[in-house]
Amino acid sequence: MDLKGKTAIVTGATRGMGFAIAEKLAGLGACVIMACREKKSGSKSVAALKAKGLNVEFVECDVEKISSIDRAFAAVSKKHPVIDILINNAGINSEPMETKIETINLKIFEKIMNVNLRGTMWMISKFLPLMKKSGDARIINFSSGLAQLSVPRMGPHISYSISKTAVNQLTWTFADHLKDTKVKIYAVDPGWVKTDLGGPNAMLELPEGIDTPIWLATEDASKLQSGLFYKERKILPW
Repeated sequence: MDLKGKTAIVTGATRGMGFAIAEKLAGLGACVIMACREKKSGSKSVAALKAKGLNVEFVECDVEKISSIDRAFAAVSKKHPVIDILINNAGINSEPMETKIETINLKIFEKIMNVNLRGTMWMISKFLPLMKKSGDARIINFSSGLAQLSVPRMGPHISYSISKTAVNQLTWTFADHLKDTKVKIYAVDPGWVKTDLGGPNAMLELPEGIDTPIWLATEDASKLQSGLFYKERKILPW
């Protein structure tokens, strides 16, 4: 898909993969709306990309809060009648690694689920009417290798793993509901990337981590399968 004249929204676009994706999409010609929780850091990130001549905008959006998503939609829809790409990148993993079933903190569990799953779901629900106006719309949901059910568990992070497995199920379920539309939806495992979330010991650099999400946003839709889970430009069983 040629991104010139297209409009994209990226959540969690202040830093890390969200920022890198926003920069890449804008560099390919899209108008990118950078949805960020904090106005100060979000405005700073937008200014940095505008200084490079890129077409980016800021919208305040905390995906943990339904009211914040609603306000972001109201602001965006006033200016942009059509949305072509929605990348649900925002996510958290605030649970201590040593957490066990008996020591799960319910508040932490709920916060992770609200950001990673409910936030993704509500972003799609709110912005879908604008995406249905596009001739070729893509929704890309960030998942994780920890979401897989087809392989042995690869690590701790109980709540994060559950939230991301649920994101895969959401993607599969929504794809069925969207099968008669021009809106396609994918889940993606970017791999273990060096970001604030991934940490300094991660195996991949940012350009490697954003490769598959950008590919899903730009590849000919007829060559992709809506509802499935991708990694390294291949379908990943989950």
